[in-house]
Amino acid sequence: MIASVRTKPQKKQPSSLPQAAAGLHHELEIVLITLESVCMRILESRFTANKRDVERLYWQQRFKNIVTPVSLALAETKGPRHFHNHYRHSEKDDGILQPVFEDPIETLALVCKDALRHCQQDLVGIEDDAIIEKRDRLEAALRGFLLKYRENA
Repeated sequence: MIASVRTKPQKKQPSSLPQAAAGLHHELEIVLITLESVCMRILESRFTANKRDVERLYWQQRFKNIVTPVSLALAETKGPRHFHNHYRHSEKDDGILQPVFEDPIETLALVCKDALRHCQQDLVGIEDDAIIEKRDRLEAALRGFLLKYRENA
């Protein structure tokens, strides 16, 4: 006789979100995945194989300076906060510090607004078509997230 590990039938969990909210949540997840993939492509890509190509190395560093905070904020939205906590003194006792848990999606929105501003200010004057395409993809991903964030807010 073969024994199975799960002998009880699994009950389907009822959906706690209405259909409209579930659809918006799904769309937000898709936009987050898109933003994450664009950030990872930029962080992992090499703009040049030659260390003497100063112009491409300059743009690579500019991109990384813009994308790194977005990548860290994205990581904080996925689960437990591994990076840092903000602390505030307790109202009853100044000697006790209490962690302040901010909404990670709100923090990501602030970081994306700042990154979009830096894209528009710092990534000007690029002459290489491949780098311009990366900038356009990054800006589109940032704008897409900010648009969905405003719709959910």
